[in-house]
Amino acid sequence: MNISQGGGSNDRLFCWEQVARTHHAFRISQVFAAREDAAKLLPLYALFSIVEQICSVSSDEDLARSKLDWWSIECTDKNLQNSHHPVLKEFRRTGTAERLDQVLVHSLLESAASRLEAGAPSDISGLKAICINTQRPQFDLEMTTCGLSVDSVQVSPGLLARGGLLQLIRESVKSPEQGAYWWVPLNMFARHGIGRDALVNHPGSPEVSTLLSELIEESESWAPSADRVTEKHRALKPLRNYFAINGIYTSKINTLKGIPLNRYITEFERIRVSDLFVAWKCARRLEC
Repeated sequence: MNISQGGGSNDRLFCWEQVARTHHAFRISQVFAAREDAAKLLPLYALFSIVEQICSVSSDEDLARSKLDWWSIECTDKNLQNSHHPVLKEFRRTGTAERLDQVLVHSLLESAASRLEAGAPSDISGLKAICINTQRPQFDLEMTTCGLSVDSVQVSPGLLARGGLLQLIRESVKSPEQGAYWWVPLNMFARHGIGRDALVNHPGSPEVSTLLSELIEESESWAPSADRVTEKHRALKPLRNYFAINGIYTSKINTLKGIPLNRYITEFERIRVSDLFVAWKCARRLEC
């Protein structure tokens, strides 16, 4: 990704490069962010990206947990003001540090830690709960970073769940571990007559593609309420960025149906014209 954003500091460039590793749609969604919030969201999404990478690329659970512990300590009020990490320096430069809710940061890192040892859900409703737990701390942090209280913004759990599902897929696709895809419901493996190891060892098989396509289709039942926009939502400018990026993510999930699992990474990294249109449409719903 060619980084050419204004502002020029090495810390800002570091954040852009970090975000590009996982949140490929963030550059697009920033177009819809309120001017006063755009700069503050960059280091926040860089932190989200780092946490996602810890959950996906580490082959050592103890090492991953120690990295999460380091961030937990470094993000405390006292350490945040003195940290030399580029993301945390950018927090200070943009004023994001002043709005960083320590309780919510702890929830973000606790949610990530829980994914390192979580048991498999029994069915699709159990998966939905995991997806919401994955996405909720990020949503709350984004809203508070933009100056809103958590209580003032209520969005559908379906909206959070779809974003969480895509994150779980991304984490597993990039994971070297046999424990990847731990979140796939047990009843789906039983229904399709394959084991979890098939997703890791035979990602191009038709059986794996069929299972995941069915899972994605079942998750579409979460979506109807996720599209509801109220008059209260329209008054909240910070939601434009979140709705735009989640619109892209929902569109991206739908494109995964029917393609082999071993092509998912390529699809994640590709931004289509249709993705741009979805982002615009989702953001515009807050202005109509």
